[in-house]
Amino acid sequence: MKKNDRGTLYFNMSIGTLGLLIIIVGLFKYVQTVGGDSSFALLGFPLTMIYLNYLEGKAGISKKILWIKSIIAISLLFIIYIFLFS
Repeated sequence: MKKNDRGTLYFNMSIGTLGLLIIIVGLFKYVQTVGGDSSFALLGFPLTMIYLNYLEGKAGISKKILWIKSIIAISLLFIIYIFLFS
């Protein structure tokens, strides 16, 4: 794969991860504001992340990069959660 194609792949991977983080933060805000049961949405988010990691692995991204991305995403989620909900 060309160097330029790999850069585009990593950029799209970052945008997709950021989008999922924004969705989960919005879900947390919704549950906090409206209340109610959001168990299906909270179950669907990890399943979506697992499928996204599977697709990124099929696209040729190394497992090391996938683990680094996952750790950064989880860390960002905790940081955003602390700032928004405390």
